[in-house]
Amino acid sequence: MNTSIRVFHVSSLMPGSKRHVSPSRKTATRRDARTSLSTLPLPFALTCGGSRGLTRSTKMFSIWRSALGAVALAILYQWWFSDNLFAVLKPSVSGVAEPIEKFPYECRTLKHKHLEACGDLWLDDKKRILYAACAGLEAREQWNPSLSRLNVSGRRAGGSTFMAMYIDQPKKDGLFKMHKIQPGGYGMGPGDGHLDLSGFDAQEIDDSIVRFWFLNQRPPYDTKGKLLSAVRHGANTTIDVYELKRGERKMSHIVTGHSPTFVSPNKIAIMGFNNFAIGNDRSAKTGLLRKFDAFRNSGSILYHDDWSDRYIKTGKVGRVPGMMVRGNDERVYVPSQVDGTIRIFELTPQNTFEQTGSIEVGMPIASLTIDSEGVLWAVGRSKYDPTGRSSSNAIFKIEQDEEKLPIKYTATKVLEDRDREVLQAASVARHDQKTKRIMIAGTYAPGITVCEPRT
Repeated sequence: MNTSIRVFHVSSLMPGSKRHVSPSRKTATRRDARTSLSTLPLPFALTCGGSRGLTRSTKMFSIWRSALGAVALAILYQWWFSDNLFAVLKPSVSGVAEPIEKFPYECRTLKHKHLEACGDLWLDDKKRILYAACAGLEAREQWNPSLSRLNVSGRRAGGSTFMAMYIDQPKKDGLFKMHKIQPGGYGMGPGDGHLDLSGFDAQEIDDSIVRFWFLNQRPPYDTKGKLLSAVRHGANTTIDVYELKRGERKMSHIVTGHSPTFVSPNKIAIMGFNNFAIGNDRSAKTGLLRKFDAFRNSGSILYHDDWSDRYIKTGKVGRVPGMMVRGNDERVYVPSQVDGTIRIFELTPQNTFEQTGSIEVGMPIASLTIDSEGVLWAVGRSKYDPTGRSSSNAIFKIEQDEEKLPIKYTATKVLEDRDREVLQAASVARHDQKTKRIMIAGTYAPGITVCEPRT
């Protein structure tokens, strides 16, 4: 079997290479550009004594300027700010929130130190293994670049834990048989082999090999291996590709890729062959502008074409997009954590994404996944809540009706926990078609919750 993989942008690596990629460095000082306020030319006389130092014409100018500013703010409020502000602050409109007892599921949370803060899940239906990328709650509090939590020293010493849980093999302690998957075959450069995982996707290469594509939120280093300020530079996120032989406990590093376009990636979706898409949930790595992303259509999708070895950006795909998914219909579904709209995109011949439709769920959506039957599953939140810790959760099943055109989608709420009795800080759910169980995790959740149909 040929398991070679074509190398993607910037890294210029061959499989098994160990090269470290550092972020671009813009270290030029701004000190010489600083100017004292006292040296700036003033359009009119101004003293520290307030209006007493102003001339009559200056007073009139100030009045007119204030009036024009008020008019501009009023126009801005009516045209943009009011809709966007209340889209963020208002509660969900998906109907009356319901307690978990009203739904036909029995739910319990599996708590273990290696099952904390699991930001993404993938279910191997054939081998009945649930894979989870878990950072640990304490480490997540300190290091989460998407939310500008950039304390490098607070990261978990051994990195994120990549867990394999055998969902058909329960144990007497209430957990399932499970173990860690250790990364191997990486280089010895600064940060190499240390995984700080956010989203990931998986490919089944054959009956024995699974290839994982991880988004690894590394700290920034310069070319000499010196740790840079994460507050200034942000994370140096890379794509780290590993292969795992099913049943083993160690995966082998294949290749690493990086691009300056990885400003805040939260999910990767394999698009076939070695082509893939990446969702950026923020507009920039760092800076003040990020604080307004919930009010702006600032999310983006990157497409990597293996043939041309380029990243092509499609901007304005939603406000703070949640974790997207590629459907069996080859469309890409991008949820919003703000406005409750799932936007549907199709790839154009120019390798950009064009929006072709939308699904209104009525709740902000943290993530989408797909089960073995091609059904979409969404994790909803009662309000815009980046950590998920102050909102309640609902799980939606989204089905297509392709018998008539245009294609229609039906979103059905299958589970909700109004009182947050069991579902806490949920951000991702996986549905098992065989047992009808729903397995739920979260970036800030204390464990993995398993909901089984009542018998």
